[in-house]
Amino acid sequence: MRTRIYLMRLCQRALLICALSSPCMPSLHAKPGDWFETWGDVFQFLPVMAGAYALARQDYHGVAQLALGTGATLAITFASKYTFVGISQANERLAGISQRPNNGSFDGFPSGHTSSAFSAAGFMQKRYGWKFGLPTTILAASVGVSRITSQRHTTLQVLAGALLGYGVSYLCAKRLKYIALDIDIGTAAIPAPHGIAQGAMYENVYKANVSYRF
Repeated sequence: MRTRIYLMRLCQRALLICALSSPCMPSLHAKPGDWFETWGDVFQFLPVMAGAYALARQDYHGVAQLALGTGATLAITFASKYTFVGISQANERLAGISQRPNNGSFDGFPSGHTSSAFSAAGFMQKRYGWKFGLPTTILAASVGVSRITSQRHTTLQVLAGALLGYGVSYLCAKRLKYIALDIDIGTAAIPAPHGIAQGAMYENVYKANVSYRF
């Protein structure tokens, strides 16, 4: 139990530290965009980190909900991308919303990095509340910003990915119900069984009252 609580607190602090440091990342580039682009490449895998946290607290239902939300998000993302690629072969103007700013390819709508990262944010917010949802959302937002500054996506493509990932995972997740136990242990005197020892009129027994709060 202590190990699990320690891991949960460690995950929460790690998310918070990363979230607080993310706004400073663009100023640390060795070359403009390089470092921050790598940051986005790494933190697109936020669902893996969210899944590790859920496993650490033995929340297997949460892992399943995260997998469902992330899987649905990525399926919609890539279906949209390849649909626009197909449209561009017939008419590039109709697929203009999906054109990437860096190389002109038409597989940019929505941003896959961003939708993946925000699927973790939507899950953490819905499942565990704002204490985990807020830092995860900040990290996911930094991924989206990195895709814009590196010229991989337009702002619209990133916003679409953020809304898609967050919305789908939020809908697929359920709020975790915490169970609090109120245990009241006391003593009570009851008559001793007939025929024990003369004069032994009472004996002490322990009672435990357990109540649940959902």
